[in-house]
Order: sequence, then structure tokens, then C-alpha cells
Amino acid sequence: MRRRTVTAAGLASTLTLALLLPQAAQSAPGQSDARARRAEVRAEKARVAGQIDVSRASINEIDAALSAIEANLSTQQAALEKAVADLEQADRDLSEARTAIADLQTEITDLRTEMSRRAIEAYVNPPGDDLLATLETSDFTSAAEQQFYIELRSQTDADLEDRLEGAQIDLDDQRQRAEDAKTRAARARQTQADKLAAVQAAKADQDRILAEATNRLNTQIARSVELATTDRKLSAQIAQEQARLQARLARAQAERERQAAEQRRQQTLQQQQDQPTTTTPDTTPSTPTPPPPPGGGGGGGGGGGGGGGGGVSVGTASGITVACAIVGNVNAMVAAARSANVTLTGGGYRSTASQIELRKAHCGTSYYAIYQMPSKQCNPDTAIPGTSQHELGLAIDFSNCSSKSSACFTWLSANAARFGFYNYPREPWHWSTTGR
Repeated sequence: MRRRTVTAAGLASTLTLALLLPQAAQSAPGQSDARARRAEVRAEKARVAGQIDVSRASINEIDAALSAIEANLSTQQAALEKAVADLEQADRDLSEARTAIADLQTEITDLRTEMSRRAIEAYVNPPGDDLLATLETSDFTSAAEQQFYIELRSQTDADLEDRLEGAQIDLDDQRQRAEDAKTRAARARQTQADKLAAVQAAKADQDRILAEATNRLNTQIARSVELATTDRKLSAQIAQEQARLQARLARAQAERERQAAEQRRQQTLQQQQDQPTTTTPDTTPSTPTPPPPPGGGGGGGGGGGGGGGGGVSVGTASGITVACAIVGNVNAMVAAARSANVTLTGGGYRSTASQIELRKAHCGTSYYAIYQMPSKQCNPDTAIPGTSQHELGLAIDFSNCSSKSSACFTWLSANAARFGFYNYPREPWHWSTTGR
């Protein structure tokens, strides 16, 4: 009979599941508790980090605070993604249960209608009449056939009752599934809201620290420029610290851009899944990735940037992109050189990403070659990412100063110091506010 027989295979599966469940119950909570503790620790570290005074903190303290906030943000985002997935699964389960309930209700209605029809037919033509007709017939073959159909009719009626009973059992089961899914969906929605709030709070802390660090960066760059003429050693120390901070801000910005791009990609995939009917080919021409800028040492040749440098405020001075703090100096120096029939052109600000690409081209592609090898071992000299004055917009590689015998180098040697620029001795073309 339908839904009443437990097969040997089913019994074996049930026993196997019963044996495995205690083991799962012992292992799963431990893993879940460990993840929960890790999330709590990261959240607590992030709360402490969010209270940092960026204006007074050291570069290491700022870096540690950003790392703690980023770790917490990563944990909260993962939890949010799980909550979203749980909610979607609960909604799917609820939808499937409701569909099954509707189908079962239709089936039950049809079965009851059929049973009513058969009850009326049995009342009009009782089974006893069929039996009497069987006994009265003289045709044994016909009588046997009639008896067969009488028994078949009785069996069919019993099967119909069994089907109705099974459908009602299934209906109760699906209703319970729907209630469970509804409860899980409500819980998942609340969890999703909580995790979303946690992600937004972590992002707000990160935004505040990044904004304050950017302000500090530009303030300290301006201070470095002011000190260049009176205390070049202190100026270089300040600039070196800010280069590290700039590299840290650039990494944070690159990570956020990566996350935003991944989110857009996921949204695009979801939209394609939701609308699978027609697709329009993408006719937008692809933009080729520009090659890394040429040049090298003390920081190497620089590519220009627009109105922002991943933390450094940059601007254009006579066609050269530099930190806003030295735009006036560069304009004045280029104008003075022009009056002496010397043309000064070149590249100034370079992003940390471009500096990394230069290190790969000039030093090698290993981690050591990119981030640890001394710049003098590269060909040509190329500063370690996070130490180049180009990353602060405080250095310029002049394109027509390839040698110390050039008119450009001769003029700069005699006049650049008046505008706060000094040469990196190993490279005639590289001039900066610190000489590095």
C-alpha cells in the first residue's frame, strides 16, 4: 500500500543516519563555536581599532588598525553572504512546500470527487447485484470474468481510499515543512539585517580612518615640502613615512575596488540567471591595459594621474602630475627653465600599482624581488613599493635629462634647489624634494 511500506534499504539508511547523527552533532557545534569566537575576537579588535586617533598614531598603529578593521569586515561580509544564502534557501523551500500543498489539495479534491462518484454508483448498482448476476449466469467464462471485475472494482476502491489517506498525510507533512521554512526565513531575514548593519558599521569605521589618514598624508607631505629647504634629513624621514602610509591606503583602495567589481559581477550573473530569455551581445570595445611606465630608480619614470592618487592629492603642473603641495614650485621651475631656453617635461606621480609593475619589470617577479630586494640591485634602480617619492607625487623624472651632460641636467643642477628640488645622484633624470 502507498506510503506504508518500509523497505529493507530504507531501514538500513535510517539506521545508518541514526548512527552518523551523534558524530555530526559532536563535531559541528565545535566548529561553529570556533568560528563564532573568531568573529567575536575580530569584532572586538575592530571596535578598539575604530577608536584610534589617526592624527597622533604612528604608521604602524594606523596599519594595525586598518588590518583589524579589514579582517572584521571580511568576517562580517562572509557572515552576511551566508545569511543571504540561508534566506534564499528558506524562501525556495517555502515556495516548493506551498506548491506541493496546492498540488496535494487538488489531488485530494479529485480523489474525494471520485470517491463520491463511486459511492453514488455503488448505491445505484450495489455489489450484491453483480454477485447475483454472476451466480445466475450459465456461462462460466463470463461468470469468471464478472467475478474478476467485481474483485477489481473492490480493490480499486480500497486503493483509492489508500491514496486519499496518503495524500492527506503528505499534505500535513508539507504544511509542517512550510511552517519550518517560514520560521527559518524569518530568522534568516533578521540575521541578514544584523549582519548588514555590522558590515555597514565596519565600512564606516574603515572610511573614517582612510579619510583621516588621507588628510594626515597630505598635511605631512606639505610639511615635508616646507622642511626641504631647511632640514632635508627630517623632510626625507617624513616623506618616507608618508610613502608607507600612501602604499597602505592604495592597497585598501585597490581591495575596495576589487570587492566592488566582484559585487557588480555577481549582480550581473544574478540578472542573467533571472532573465535567461534573450541576451544582447556586448559590442563595447575592450580597453587594453596600459603598459607600465618606463624609467626606474630613486623611483623611476612616472606616469601621470588625474585628480587623485589613492590618498595623495595630485594636480597638473605644466603637464606633469605631482602632489598639490608642489604644483606652484613645479610651475615656477618650468617657467624659469623656459626663459633660459630649456624645456622641462616628464612624469611625476605614480601609483603604487604602477610601482609594483616597475619592480616586476626591473627587479623580478618573486615576492622578494618586488618587496624586499634593494633598489640598487634592480636594472635600473627601482624603489621598493611604499618607499618611492613618485608615489607621493614629490619626484619628477625629466625626459630630456638622460645624462649629466644634457642642457636639462646642467640647468637643474644650477637652479632646481631654488624651487625645492634635488637630484638623486645615481640618476640624472630623477629630481625630488628630498633628493631620493
